[in-house]
Amino acid sequence: MNRHFVKLALAALVAVLACRKQETGTALGTAYEQIARPAIWRVLPRTQAESLGIEPGDLIVSYNGEPVKTTEELVQLQFRSVASQERIPMTVLRGDAELKFEATPGVLGVLPYTERYPCALAVALKDILGYYGVSVDYDWLAALTAESFTFTARRGGCRSAWPDGLAGDYLGGLTTHYGLTFRSVLAAGDSARPAADVQREAMAAIRKRLSRGKPMLVFGAWPGSNWYTWGIAARCQNGDSAVYGYTVGSAGEVRLSGPIVEAYEVSSRATAEPDPDDMLITVLSQALELGQGSADTGWQSGIAAYDLWIQSLDTVPFCPVCPDSGRECFDRLVWTLLANKESANRFLRDMREALPDQADLIDEALARNEAIIGKLQGIIQSGVRIGTRESQEKLARAVNAIQLDETDLLDIYDGLVGEL
Repeated sequence: MNRHFVKLALAALVAVLACRKQETGTALGTAYEQIARPAIWRVLPRTQAESLGIEPGDLIVSYNGEPVKTTEELVQLQFRSVASQERIPMTVLRGDAELKFEATPGVLGVLPYTERYPCALAVALKDILGYYGVSVDYDWLAALTAESFTFTARRGGCRSAWPDGLAGDYLGGLTTHYGLTFRSVLAAGDSARPAADVQREAMAAIRKRLSRGKPMLVFGAWPGSNWYTWGIAARCQNGDSAVYGYTVGSAGEVRLSGPIVEAYEVSSRATAEPDPDDMLITVLSQALELGQGSADTGWQSGIAAYDLWIQSLDTVPFCPVCPDSGRECFDRLVWTLLANKESANRFLRDMREALPDQADLIDEALARNEAIIGKLQGIIQSGVRIGTRESQEKLARAVNAIQLDETDLLDIYDGLVGEL
């Protein structure tokens, strides 16, 4: 088969998998609304959801006689049911079948689909590209922004927010592969002047661009986030300084009250379909850079981030920022790592299909990622509790084994880049 024909076939495959032009764009917030639906990603072990027979993929449509449209609504309904003495009727959609359950008051023990999409920058970019009429796979964006391929940690930060750390360093790949342009309104590290002045000017600049119909990509303290995260500023409120937009975990608009760390005006231009060779080289080069390096801004990455995680298991509480919810932070960290590894594997499977000549090496990477996924699932299934010396030792051994798998992955990535 000649090289020209292969390139044409790959371009056609990429067009189907990743980047299909639409006649019209979608409204800002569409991607957030889709992932906020109360569909089940994981059923946690030893919970009433497991006892009831709820399964991954189920969609909860009503709880205690109330319709449920978003995960947040389900959380609020469960919270309000805690004081009830009665069984709670619940309706679940499984495929085309409507199933009835009776739950006990309180938490069901499920992870919603929102948790499957923890890469906040990838979700924001998917939403923005949809606004510009381009349909792009979340996993490809999570890979290009390094969110699904590396583990980052912030010393002294909230443990549940670790994986978001360095994603903004890799916006350039979106310009190359998808034609997005990012014009900085506020860059990380703009701290020479008083913080209040910087924030005030940044908000004014955001409002000015929103009034021109430009979506704004913002990394800051969005409502509902334990730490800084990515979101989209979509509109400003006439008559006051309020800015509204979307972030992971919100199905509708939320008010951005700051502080803001980074902000970009985003525009789009037509571009050729991304070449799978170039995209894979970009992704793996970033993974190698973060896996082998460490930033001097308080963030650590790759193997160094696992060292920090192991050290943190010896501290009480586990999370220095949220001391009363250390267990929840630990659980969320494990879930986020699991979701990111699954996202990385979905991306790699697409690459294996697009690059059959590299199937053997990609299969090695997939196998190593599957091993890490298995270890993370083992931590979830074991029910081991942080806070005791025995549990800390068990968890440290499990994390160390994952770290060794990550080291092997870096070797595979290096080999793949060399072959490409």
